[in-house]
Amino acid sequence: MKKIVIGIDIGGTRTKIGLVDLDLGQVLVIEIIATETNNVQIFEQGLNDTIDAMKRKAKEENTQIIGIGIGVSSFVFEDGMVDSTYGFMDFMEDYPLANIIQKTHQLSCIVDNDARLVALGEANFGKGKGFKRVLVLTLGTGLGVGFVINQKLDDKLPFGHMAGHISIIQNDVKCYCGKIGCLESLVSATGILAAAQRMNFKEKYPAIPLTVESIFKASEEGNLEAKTIFNTFIEHLKIGISNYINIYAPDKIILGADARNRKIATQGWLHNSDMDVLEFISEYEKNEIKYVICTDIEKDGMLQGTSNILYQEIISKTKVNLIASGGVSCLEDVLKLKEIGCFGAIIGKAFYEGRINLVDLIKLC
Repeated sequence: MKKIVIGIDIGGTRTKIGLVDLDLGQVLVIEIIATETNNVQIFEQGLNDTIDAMKRKAKEENTQIIGIGIGVSSFVFEDGMVDSTYGFMDFMEDYPLANIIQKTHQLSCIVDNDARLVALGEANFGKGKGFKRVLVLTLGTGLGVGFVINQKLDDKLPFGHMAGHISIIQNDVKCYCGKIGCLESLVSATGILAAAQRMNFKEKYPAIPLTVESIFKASEEGNLEAKTIFNTFIEHLKIGISNYINIYAPDKIILGADARNRKIATQGWLHNSDMDVLEFISEYEKNEIKYVICTDIEKDGMLQGTSNILYQEIISKTKVNLIASGGVSCLEDVLKLKEIGCFGAIIGKAFYEGRINLVDLIKLC
């Protein structure tokens, strides 16, 4: 019987709950619910109902759930006690989350800082696999920082959970942590919307919804104030990343470009932006990004061949080292990627299903 776990990411606006195959590093099923931030009973009920649904799904698939892992934006003690979410969730102060889940579901439960867990996943199964020092930034309601060395967390406890609160500029905007000019207050979704509000963006452009996605779209369409917000965001993020490079000395910075029908997909592939993947890569190339993993979402996991025309165009029009992801089904696919000039390729399902032999692959490369 296959053994799996339930993985839970508690975000500021949404909570993602899924069944995860730890051997493959693959999410088998995922459900997304709104995060209840005020009422603890409603929060726990929504979490428990979705966990129960996952347990039923696992039973139907004849798989065994061996535990539950939860990520939350906070310092978390060794026993799974959540210290504080700093106002994002009113009730989550000294909150025994792991103990509550264990008692309710009779399953082992581990809780840790969410950005650390993202970094751990990327280092072992994702875009940081094969590198010794992996640094991950998570941008959402806030800014999280996770760091992994040799596929393991850098410390037993998340002492760096406030790493997003480095002051990079002097301004009159006070972060909730008490500092001025915090990176998190400038590059998170919360910070971007606050910048728009200070510019009276909604009053000036009532037809444009006050969301990060809408503001960035308006920037692409030529709205000058939206473009100012976007460019300022990029400049602040560049300063922050430069500081983190000096502090953590990661092996490499790799840009992930996930595309569906050439358009960059965001929010876990749930939404398509209006930005073309080549435009996206070219913009970051100006900021000296040299390595790009480009995933064609429609091809990922389908074993139907790779998007060679797209990859060839990217290689011909940029100087990045392109790592192809999605669709590799056989050695011939790998050979073609090598011929068109790809720096590397990510192979998953073709390995697991025995379509590609590691010995033959080594000979080819």
